[in-house]
Amino acid sequence: MAPPSFADLGKQARDLFNKGYNHGFLKFDSTTVSGQKGELQFKTGAAHNLTSQKLGGNLEVQYKVPEYGLVLTEKWNTENVLGTVLEINDQFARGLKVTVDSSYTPHNAKRDGVIKTEWANDLFKINANMTLQGGPLLQLSGVAIRQDWLLGVQTKFDVASNELKGTSIAFGRVTPEYALHSYTNDGREFGASLFHKVHRNFEVGAQVGWVVADQGTRFGLATKYNVSKDLILRAKVDNKSNVAVAATHDLTNGVKLTFTSSFSLLGGIETANNKFGLGLEYSM
Repeated sequence: MAPPSFADLGKQARDLFNKGYNHGFLKFDSTTVSGQKGELQFKTGAAHNLTSQKLGGNLEVQYKVPEYGLVLTEKWNTENVLGTVLEINDQFARGLKVTVDSSYTPHNAKRDGVIKTEWANDLFKINANMTLQGGPLLQLSGVAIRQDWLLGVQTKFDVASNELKGTSIAFGRVTPEYALHSYTNDGREFGASLFHKVHRNFEVGAQVGWVVADQGTRFGLATKYNVSKDLILRAKVDNKSNVAVAATHDLTNGVKLTFTSSFSLLGGIETANNKFGLGLEYSM
């Protein structure tokens, strides 16, 4: 098994807490593919915030040229931010991916961008990202794997000020049945997560974290249950007694409907903390 990137460490548990929930929004997402080899992909999305009553949308067009290892993505959203992502795979060296991610806001002429590189083999994955505006800021990270055990290090360095901005260290283990992840950020923040695939259709996860000098510890529990091939149930709770539930139903091939709700178990909580959401996803 190839190691994940540093940003993907603990991803199995995070997905249990984050994926499939959209309380507070009415959402629609569509993904379609065109071309003889499926080289052209269109993504559209819209989200209505039930609290602010604001509607936002986005459009993404992706074109793949596999024979040259190229992937070009053009993005636009209703904030009038234009984005271009160019990804080049295995052209400069075997296992090396280079990505140029840029954005432009016409109304204020603001530009932003980052160059990302990733090199991987069966034992290591190394990432180096540098911003093109400001600092610049250089982010380096690496993950090594040996017999399912993972060790990762990430650091950020401000080139302009010649200053180290932060260091993170992670350690864990990943198997087909479970994943353990622990981390520390700058020696001040500590945390861990657990993902366990109890059964082929039942998964549970836990997260815990604390900051030095803080009195409290944050934690959460999440679960996912595949009732059938057409219905998925999700639920999570945190140390503040906030509960969220979600149900995703496959209406037909390529069409999914998701209903989510969040509420507090504590008395005297304002009704503004109780939210629901509805999402429709289409893919073909």
